[in-house]
Amino acid sequence: MCATIEFGAGMLNPLIASLPEPLVLPLDALPELAPTLQLLFSEAFAKLPGRQTAIDRLFEYLFVLLIRSAMNAQLVDSGVLMGLNDLRLGKAIEGMHKHPETSWSLEQLAQRAGMSRARFAAYFREVVGMTPFDYLTNWRLGVAQTMLRKGNSLKLIASAVGYANATALTRVFTQRVGMPPSEWLARSSGTQEVTNI
Repeated sequence: MCATIEFGAGMLNPLIASLPEPLVLPLDALPELAPTLQLLFSEAFAKLPGRQTAIDRLFEYLFVLLIRSAMNAQLVDSGVLMGLNDLRLGKAIEGMHKHPETSWSLEQLAQRAGMSRARFAAYFREVVGMTPFDYLTNWRLGVAQTMLRKGNSLKLIASAVGYANATALTRVFTQRVGMPPSEWLARSSGTQEVTNI
């Protein structure tokens, strides 16, 4: 059985960036997966109404369990997963994820984490592997990519991800991605950021 998982935050999705490639986990060495796998295989072969919806949700849950297992086995030792797993950094990262439109300051993020500015900045870089503002920029651009694929206007996207206008968004997008949003959308049409498991 295999599955393809589409990640929503575009090509700059920090979750994908934090996973080793390839991530290999022997399922028989992970007994905590047994109940989910049993349900998954039962649904796959039962051919009952709602089968595909059940399989989709079970694979999503299985993916969460696989990520947890990879973290416990120390196969993932940096990146956003480790940041989210940290009680202090997790609060700041969740704030950025939920409110990319906010004009976050280092002081606001540090306050959410319950840390001093200097300690927060250094610790964030140590754990996540980049500065808080590089992370925030990548997250915003990933959200922008998702919104572009859905046909939203640059003006709407800019406002939703914390840029004053479409010109400011286009400038940052072009610097980070290497091409303007319209060109990126034309090139990426029909392709999605996916992971096969």
